[in-house]
Amino acid sequence: MSNKVIVTIGREFGSGGHEVGKRLATELGIKFYDNEFISMAVQKTGFHEDYVKNNEEKAPDFAASALFSGIELYQPSPYDKIQAEEYKIIREIATEDSCVIVGRGADYILRDQSHVSIFLFAPLEDRVKRKLALLSGQDAKNMTPAQMEKIVKQMDKQRRRYYEYYTDTKWGDRDSYDLLINTSRAGIDGAVKIIKTYIESSRGESMMPD
Repeated sequence: MSNKVIVTIGREFGSGGHEVGKRLATELGIKFYDNEFISMAVQKTGFHEDYVKNNEEKAPDFAASALFSGIELYQPSPYDKIQAEEYKIIREIATEDSCVIVGRGADYILRDQSHVSIFLFAPLEDRVKRKLALLSGQDAKNMTPAQMEKIVKQMDKQRRRYYEYYTDTKWGDRDSYDLLINTSRAGIDGAVKIIKTYIESSRGESMMPD
């Protein structure tokens, strides 16, 4: 592609954000970043990989703030440290080359740069079914629909809290994105096609008349 293209994808849990992003990057012939941020953050923070994996895209607990003699002393949490490093990583990779970035509040982090911002969503019932279908072996046997629904809701809550804590912007709000796509209606391949068509037709620029 002749011009640099940056695509950020926010997503509800189970809406297919990783798969859409990966397929889109392949279609466009550009780099893809999602779980890759974990290893990058490990190198930057020195934290164990499992620790970063379990604590990224999470917001700190306000109760962790320390108060001494009436003066609040802010202590950066591990969440803050991971977020700070991923912030810098996202800024760096966005200046280097075209890419697709999933999650991590990338749409907000790159708000002063030209990029296409996407938010993927789907009905809760469909997302629960999708996550169950992705399980295999003993995991599939042990997981009930009710248990998976609880996980999906918890992950959505976690992502919403993370996004709104670090961006002061409402997660999934239509004013924050170029495209909002219901992946239950569009499907994974359909969502990729919609995004690719949008990029090729508009290049992320306003099509409104002067």
